[in-house]
Amino acid sequence: MERRRFLAGAGYFSVMAAGGSFLVGCAPGSGSPESNPDLAGLTFITPFQHLISYADVYVAISQGYFEEEGLSIEAVGGNGTATSVTQVTADQGQIGKAASVITCPLIADEGADIITFAQGDQRSQYSVASIPGSPLVHPSEWQGKTIGVISKGGTTELLLDAMAVAEGLDPTKVEKVVTGGDISSLEFLRNGEVDGFITFLGSESTLRQLGEELHYLNTDEFAPMPGDSYFAKRAVLQEREEELAGFVRACRKGFEFMADAANSDAVLDAVAEFNEVEVDDRELAERKLRAQVELCTPESGQFLDLDMAAWESAVDLMRDAEIITDQDTPLEDMVSTAIMDRL
Repeated sequence: MERRRFLAGAGYFSVMAAGGSFLVGCAPGSGSPESNPDLAGLTFITPFQHLISYADVYVAISQGYFEEEGLSIEAVGGNGTATSVTQVTADQGQIGKAASVITCPLIADEGADIITFAQGDQRSQYSVASIPGSPLVHPSEWQGKTIGVISKGGTTELLLDAMAVAEGLDPTKVEKVVTGGDISSLEFLRNGEVDGFITFLGSESTLRQLGEELHYLNTDEFAPMPGDSYFAKRAVLQEREEELAGFVRACRKGFEFMADAANSDAVLDAVAEFNEVEVDDRELAERKLRAQVELCTPESGQFLDLDMAAWESAVDLMRDAEIITDQDTPLEDMVSTAIMDRL
């Protein structure tokens, strides 16, 4: 498998060569982290725009949880996971968010100076969608077939490959085509251009609301890997440990607020401050919100907990699948419990 293709697809090297310059945006009135001299400023770079997926941060801002921790947070919308990684490594933000299948290879194989400190998604937000009459329930069933992925060489293609390797199958025996990340992917399936396609939580929620009958196979069923998680540069982790702990405490309160359905309107209003379009359809937004809370609820019941056993098994699988080629980098160089241990 051409394991380096995702780096090129993510634009990691080309962006760093360009000095980490991106067109990114923050919400009007969200403020600068230096706007209040009594508060310590931190900038959070989202993986992609401003979505319900990052509502814990928006709620913590709107409810004043960050201020209670002595923090001022600027939330900046990125243009893809590469934005979050490269802006943080270029010191244009202190906190980013990305899945283990992205951060671990960058750390182990490319020496990226980042480390994960809190886990948002406790299970995969990606599933293989197929026709209920011919459901795809095992990776062997799409060997020799065509599966749609959100982007070439990105997270979804890597997960699809890992699912095959986990079952002793050859990932190159699967034809992957780009079908995108929205509900238009369904047309590829209807037209017979693909036998299934990978969907993510947001588009799955939309398809369910539209009454589209599909079979969903979560990628964690065969390739469990920690999803979007908060990371920082190693120096930031070492030098601003208490501030990062405050960030996690505030975001945990944000999740707890989100978990109470009685607060849904307030949560969606907080998201609207950053992206009104994301919550225009309140019924759909509520569906996405409930799904996000479920996605991020750990077995411990403590939001943002690190599942270290899951990280260890995920790294082993990534090495088996040659997503990671390095065999020596220890897990503690990829993910740290230092912040969670302070809570």
